[in-house]
Amino acid sequence: MKRFLSVILLLALAVGLYGCGDRPAKRTSQSSQVSAVSQDSAATSDQATTDSARKATRDQVHQTTDPSNPVETHPMAWRINSDFFKRTLKQRRAELETEELLQTPELPTGCESVALTAALRCLGFTPDKTEIADNYLSYGEDVMWDYVGDPYDYDGAGVFPPGLTNCANNYLAATQRDKYAAYNTMGVEFENLLKLIDNGFPVVLWTTMDYEEPMLGDVAYEYEGEYYYWFELEHCVLLYGYDLDEGTVMLNDPMQGTVTMDFLQMKTVYDAIGRLSMTIKTKE
Repeated sequence: MKRFLSVILLLALAVGLYGCGDRPAKRTSQSSQVSAVSQDSAATSDQATTDSARKATRDQVHQTTDPSNPVETHPMAWRINSDFFKRTLKQRRAELETEELLQTPELPTGCESVALTAALRCLGFTPDKTEIADNYLSYGEDVMWDYVGDPYDYDGAGVFPPGLTNCANNYLAATQRDKYAAYNTMGVEFENLLKLIDNGFPVVLWTTMDYEEPMLGDVAYEYEGEYYYWFELEHCVLLYGYDLDEGTVMLNDPMQGTVTMDFLQMKTVYDAIGRLSMTIKTKE
């Protein structure tokens, strides 16, 4: 059933659903065909040769996963113990140290990879801007677990929290830093995400490119008994701070840089999308 829905997703993308970095004006100048796997360019330019080599290397990495490593298998849906979210906020204002990190020009539809890179840097890791997309992200047809398309192309789509959580754990395993683990926080109330920031842990948050209520598509993916819809202008940002007195949250947006957003506006978008998020924190 999931593979059938994946095919429908690709068709829906081809007729007008947009991922991070894709606005309708841009899509009109691009091919409407979106492939779930990278295609080598037939061009003979130096840039095309570089792109072909990069894609071949990346494909080889993701075709040689070790089945004995649970981090690289789909069922690894890490969840935080619910007791964590029962604690109260210690601070009315909290802000993690971050730096503006933009996805352009390298990754026009790679907001998820760049938001995760910014989250990792909050915790002292030093991945390069394209390292996550090149070496740790899974590519395929199931947006719940794989990046659909190519983040280096304007026709790329995206990936949802379970896939990005696995991606982050792949990175953490490769760097042999066992203090931290990535956790899927899909479904967690927006107010509870602030408790992660309060304790020093960054949150990767799914939203829309314009921070308005999303236009949900017709394609739904099942996860733990719930259905989550792909949506137009899908985007991904880093939540790194909040101020309860001002009623705002602080975002590191791969399209816009650091942004201060009204708390209720961000909560409304988060809820409308289906509460999609993930985090990196000390292991439980």
